[in-house]
Amino acid sequence: MNITSVNLNLLLAFEALIEERNVSRAAARIGLSQPAMSNALGRLRATFSDPLFVRTARGMTATARALELAGPVRGGLTLLRSALAERPRFDPAVSTRSFRLAMTDYAELLLLGPLLRRIQRRAPEVQILVRRLDRIFIAPEAELRTGAFDAAIGFFPEANTLEPGTYSRDLFVEENVCMARKGHPLMRKRLTLRQFAAASHVAVFYRADTRGLIDNILAGHGLRRRLQAATPHFLTVPYVVAESDLIAVVPAGLAARFRKKLPLEVRKSPLRLPPFHMRLLWHQHTAEDPADAWLRAEILECFPSILNG
Repeated sequence: MNITSVNLNLLLAFEALIEERNVSRAAARIGLSQPAMSNALGRLRATFSDPLFVRTARGMTATARALELAGPVRGGLTLLRSALAERPRFDPAVSTRSFRLAMTDYAELLLLGPLLRRIQRRAPEVQILVRRLDRIFIAPEAELRTGAFDAAIGFFPEANTLEPGTYSRDLFVEENVCMARKGHPLMRKRLTLRQFAAASHVAVFYRADTRGLIDNILAGHGLRRRLQAATPHFLTVPYVVAESDLIAVVPAGLAARFRKKLPLEVRKSPLRLPPFHMRLLWHQHTAEDPADAWLRAEILECFPSILNG
């Protein structure tokens, strides 16, 4: 059977008939006159080449074909009603919703304070639960897809490299800089690539990895970095550098923030590194949800003040 030959109104009539087993009651159920329902029944019989409902002494009895159709028709109409139903409104002022945000600790430093300041005013009972990313530069697409995270913020790949269904929004772009303690011998003059590679480094690695982008680029120059320490925390690095002779390559915004508080010097990296793109990710199943849409809007509102501050 060609589905184009089936009128949706006929399926609604069939549903009413299978429920009521009476033409008059079925007509009243969906707002038709009795003649109109009788006409619909005739068209249903012609469409499915079956009597569908037979009059007996006990009323109308469904045929085997009608019973076979009942489940799929009910299910299909239920799905359609659900898809067309008006979405519930989200009122942040009274909501007690908990949102799970996956972030690096650097993204936390930038966002969490301004976001919670806004939320305390607009949605005092809303809860923000920060979850740690498993990898620094790998998008947590499986967790977004399954709903383990409502959104993720970090240095993620471009949108065209993500799975279908993962949505992306650029927040800002950040260059990388070299950071060392004030008075570090390497900071007295222009830092060469060989001096950079030979220096003792501290770097951020989330897993047991000890080789990353910097190491791969240096290898292309025939050089190898001396990695003396690794930490899974961006925010630990400025303190390590300020109290040792280790150097680090960090996002420029991180260096600028801690330079105000710690005895640090910042220089342009002698190694040409691609910029980092801070991005907001979410999944298509949350794209139209009013609560998730509200949270994303609040996050986006925070970033102009973060960057200008």
